[in-house]
Amino acid sequence: MSSSRSKDYYAAIDLGSNSFHMLVVRVVAGGVQVVSKIKRKVRLAAGLHNNQLDQAAKARALECLRIFSDRVEDIDPSHIRAVGTATLRKISADQAFIEECERTLGHPIDIISGDEEAATIYQGIAHTTSFAERMLIIDIGGASTELVLGEGFQADVLNSLDMGCVTWYSRYFAEDNGHIDTARCTAAIAAARVVIDSVSQQYQNAGQGLVLGASGTFKALQEIAHARHHARIFTLRWLRQLLEEAIACGDHDALNLKGLKAERRSVFVSGLCILIGLCESLGIKQFQATSGALREGVIYALLAKHHAAEPNTDVQLRTLEAITATYHLDADQVRRVQQQAVSFSAQVNTSWSLPANSSELIRAVSYLHELGLSLAYKQASSHATYMVQHLDMPGFSEQVRSQLVTLLAACAGIIDDENDPAVSDDLAMRHLERILRLSIMLCQRRSDERTVNYQLTVKAEALHLHAPAGFFSGNPFLTSLLVAEQAELNAPECLSFAQHA
Repeated sequence: MSSSRSKDYYAAIDLGSNSFHMLVVRVVAGGVQVVSKIKRKVRLAAGLHNNQLDQAAKARALECLRIFSDRVEDIDPSHIRAVGTATLRKISADQAFIEECERTLGHPIDIISGDEEAATIYQGIAHTTSFAERMLIIDIGGASTELVLGEGFQADVLNSLDMGCVTWYSRYFAEDNGHIDTARCTAAIAAARVVIDSVSQQYQNAGQGLVLGASGTFKALQEIAHARHHARIFTLRWLRQLLEEAIACGDHDALNLKGLKAERRSVFVSGLCILIGLCESLGIKQFQATSGALREGVIYALLAKHHAAEPNTDVQLRTLEAITATYHLDADQVRRVQQQAVSFSAQVNTSWSLPANSSELIRAVSYLHELGLSLAYKQASSHATYMVQHLDMPGFSEQVRSQLVTLLAACAGIIDDENDPAVSDDLAMRHLERILRLSIMLCQRRSDERTVNYQLTVKAEALHLHAPAGFFSGNPFLTSLLVAEQAELNAPECLSFAQHA
């Protein structure tokens, strides 16, 4: 029967201590397209007593595995991997139940070590982000917390700590119907610090660099921040403020924090206490959430196993090339615009302030500025901004996506019939907007033969474009676009163009 099962899809099954997850993907145009996500709150660790599971927890697990089994029935077994983490590690002696789980799922379950779990989480994040600097990864699970320090795709320091949001809830908040008070929170934080202090010397100064958080607690913080229009860079001070709000609510049933989903209430405070303990012990001043985690690490390991070629380690470029292929974008036009924009940015860099990540943004906008044409010419720029806001784009943080949306909105009116480009409030972004607009305009002939060696100079907020003799008189279309840009700026002196003698 397995010979008839599809090899076009891959499934990662994560049997965690709080939730069971399934991720189903396929490879499209060199990129990974998510086809299905299934999540069930199994609360396995809540049924853990003296390293044995109670019958209620076992029943919840088997019910979920029956659903997972049905979903992957048509996928080739070699394209499926199921992994068990902290709670299944603790009950590994209960072979009868593990075997029942495997029969129910119809697939072997790998119960991985804490170090392998940490390493896989790191790979999941490395394959879905684009940070080049050294990074500290934190994943607070139901029964364990993983800490990984690494750079690029190399994890150097791995630790799996025996604490999680479910076990900490059971230990510090379950009594008295989940009452939340200062004493309980203080005890939970102190206990977390004791666990963390046993490995803290391995992470000296790591908390002062890039810190990324994965999984439930961090997703909850992201959702709260979004609802409150809060910055996506989180601080220890903000965590303490949230904890005070939670204490004021009195108990978990009454936990009504703006932005916190009902499904996350039961283990949010315990996860928050662990995170505060981490920040205090490791000197973490700020951190941000990331989307990748264990499931993505399992998926990319499966892909590496079945594809001879290693995936492009430039995660952003891999995403941009996949979008180009999927939406049939003009790769030659991408190259022309990028080359022109890079040249202009280099020419004005000493005179104009540009965003610190201007090279990253120039490349991305060069790829994406015509994305909206894949839907319709009319309001193509608006289509592009919508797609960038909603597409799955591994490698692009929420902050960078926001910058891209701003830049694409600023390019409205060049390739479509929109005449009202947006203008950023940030001066460095406005400078980059003008460079990109000019680059896109000057490539509208879509011909390498029409590309010339432009010279761009700047004085204050004025741009001066110089081209070879006879160029503008011989190119009335491009000249008309520049005249229209002068009118758009509502100050012709802000853009002038002339030919060399």
